[in-house]
Amino acid sequence: MDERHYLVGTAGHVDHGKTELIRALSGIETDRLKEEKQRGISIELGFAHMLLPSGRQVGMIDVPGHERFVRQMLSGASGMDIVLLVIAADEGVMPQTQEHLDILTLLGIPRGIIVLNKVDLVDEDWLELMEEEVREKLNDTVFSDARICRVSAVTGEGIDILRQTIDDLLSHVESKKSTGPVRMPIDRVFSIQGFGTVVTGTLHGGTIELGQELAIEPSHLIAKVRSLQVYNSKVNIAGAGQRVAVNLAGIEVAEVERGSVLVTPNMFKVGKVLDLKVTNLPSAEKPLIQRQRVRFHLGTTEILGRIHLLDHQELIPGQEGFAQILLEDSVLAAPGDRFVLRFYSPTFTIAGGKVLSVAEFKAKRFKQSVLDQMIVKDQGDPLDLLEREMDEPRTSSDLKTRLHINSVELEEFIKTLKESNRLEIWIEDDVSLYWGKDAAELWRQKLITVVKSHEEEYPLRGGISREELKTRLGITWTHHRWQTILEQGCSRKYYRISGSKVQTNEGVQLPPVIARRLNALRTFWQNVKLMPPDLGTVSEACEIPKTEIQEYAGHLCELGEWVSVNGLFYRTSDIQQAKITLLEALRLKGEIGVAEARELWETSRKYAVPLLEFFDQQKITQRKGDKRVLHSSIN
Repeated sequence: MDERHYLVGTAGHVDHGKTELIRALSGIETDRLKEEKQRGISIELGFAHMLLPSGRQVGMIDVPGHERFVRQMLSGASGMDIVLLVIAADEGVMPQTQEHLDILTLLGIPRGIIVLNKVDLVDEDWLELMEEEVREKLNDTVFSDARICRVSAVTGEGIDILRQTIDDLLSHVESKKSTGPVRMPIDRVFSIQGFGTVVTGTLHGGTIELGQELAIEPSHLIAKVRSLQVYNSKVNIAGAGQRVAVNLAGIEVAEVERGSVLVTPNMFKVGKVLDLKVTNLPSAEKPLIQRQRVRFHLGTTEILGRIHLLDHQELIPGQEGFAQILLEDSVLAAPGDRFVLRFYSPTFTIAGGKVLSVAEFKAKRFKQSVLDQMIVKDQGDPLDLLEREMDEPRTSSDLKTRLHINSVELEEFIKTLKESNRLEIWIEDDVSLYWGKDAAELWRQKLITVVKSHEEEYPLRGGISREELKTRLGITWTHHRWQTILEQGCSRKYYRISGSKVQTNEGVQLPPVIARRLNALRTFWQNVKLMPPDLGTVSEACEIPKTEIQEYAGHLCELGEWVSVNGLFYRTSDIQQAKITLLEALRLKGEIGVAEARELWETSRKYAVPLLEFFDQQKITQRKGDKRVLHSSIN
C-alpha cells in the first residue's frame, strides 16, 4: 500500500454535482449542516475519504460552488494535491467555474481532471459538442491538457473509470513532506463533551504525534495533543497530506479562531507585513492600484489589508510585480505560500501570487536595493535557494556574492541548514566550504558509480586515475580544490586512493579467467630470473591476448610483484636479490664494470646494462667512467 498521503478536491459552479460526485466516489455524505441539506448546496467545507484501486487511501474535500461561499472554497483549495473540476454536461462552463479556475491557477495547483457530470441528462451528440466547448474555454488554463471523464454521480456511470484516473494521476504527484516542522491550517474548531477542543485541517507538513506540544498561531497559544483521528479512526501519529482531527488539551474553543494555524512552536514567522509576488488576473476588469484595500486569503485565513506596490504605479490585468500587503491583523506565513486577493466590496477574485517573506517594515517604493532583494526571494525559499547554490563546495564569500546577502543572514541560513542535516562542511586551506547534502551525496554516488564501472571494465588497472575521474565527472573546479575534496573524501572513507588511482572501498574482484592468466604469468616468470622475455613472446603460452598482456604486466607492477626496467619486466624479488649481490661485490671490490656485472648476475649484456642504469636511478650506484661505484649517499 502507498504510504504517501494526498488530498483530492472539487471545484466548479454551484449545483453542478460536486457533493453528489464525492458521495458516489466515497460513499460519504459531505453536506453536514441542516441548511445545506435544505438548500441543496454546500455552505461549509465537506470531507470524505476513499480507497483507490492501488490501495491508496486519499482524503477528499468538497468545496462550495456558490459565489457567496468562495471564502470557504479558498480554505479548502489551498491543501489540494489534485482537483476535480466538475462541469455539468447540460450547462457547461459557468461564471463560478471561471472564478474557481482563476483561484486554482493563482494557488498553483498543477494537476486536475475535468469531470463532465450529469451525462445521464444529455445525449451523445450533445456530449461531443460539450467536450469541444469545454476544451476551447479551458485552452489557456491549467486544465488545457487535463483528461475529461464523463460521469453520472446519480447513476454511477463512469465512476470506476474516474476513480482509476485519479489513482493514475496521483502516481505522478509528489506528496507533502512529513519531515520538518508541523503546519496545519485550521478549518474547523469545535468541542466534544468529555474531550474538549478539537481542531481539524489538512496537514501541510511535518508529523503530529500524541503528547506533542504545538502552537496555535498567530495567537501564540501552546496546547498539547491529547488524541488524533485520521479518516474517523484513532491514530497515534498523523503525516503530511492527511486530513487530521486533533484533540487539544489546555485550550478553549473560544481561544481558537478559524484561520489559525497549528504549528511546531517557534518555527514560523508571524507578522502584519508580507513581501509578495503579485499577478493581476488577465480577466480582471481594472488595474490593481497603490493602497487598494483587499481581502487577503492565505490557507484558511482571510484578513483585510492594503496593497503596497513596489515596482509599478499600478498593475494592469495580466501584469505581475513585487508588492507588500499591509494587513490589519497578524498572519503566519512562509516563503512560497500561495495567496489570493479579492476585492473588498463587492467580493470577487482579482489577483494572487506567492509570499516571499514576512517583512519587518514597510519598504520604500521603486528602490533598487529593495527590488534586488525581492528578486532573490522570488527565486525560491531562501534556504532552498542557498541549498541550490551549494550544488558544489563554495566559500561563504562566494555564497554572499551569488545571493546578494550579508554575513549575518548567511550565518543564520547555514546554521538552519546544518541543524536540519541539509549541509556538509569541507575544508580547503583552513577555509570552510559549504556543500548541500543532497548535492554532495549525488556527487559521491556518481563518483563511486564511475569508479566501480571503470574497475569492472578494466579490472587490472587498479582503479581510475584522478584526472580521468575528474574528466568523467565533468568537474570544473580548480585543480587544487579537486585534489583537496578528493583527498578529504578518502579520509571520510567514501572510497580509497592508492597513489594516483581512485578505487572503491570493496576493491576489484578479478574474474576467474583473468586470475588464471595472472597466475600463469607469475609461474612463467619464476624461472626467467634476470633474463625476462619480451611480453609478446609469452602471451600465447599464458593464454593472454597480445593486445592485453601489457595491462597484465602493469597490474603486477601495481601490486608490487614486478618492476619495469627499460621496457622489461622483472620480479621484484629478483631485483632485490640482484641489488644484494651488487652491493656485496662493490663493498668487496670498490667498483664494477658491465662485464663483471653480467657474470655476477649470470645474464647477458642486453639485461646487465639496463639493470645498472636502473640502480643508478635508484641511487644505489653511480657511474664513474665505464665503471660503477657505490652511490655517495650509501655509507
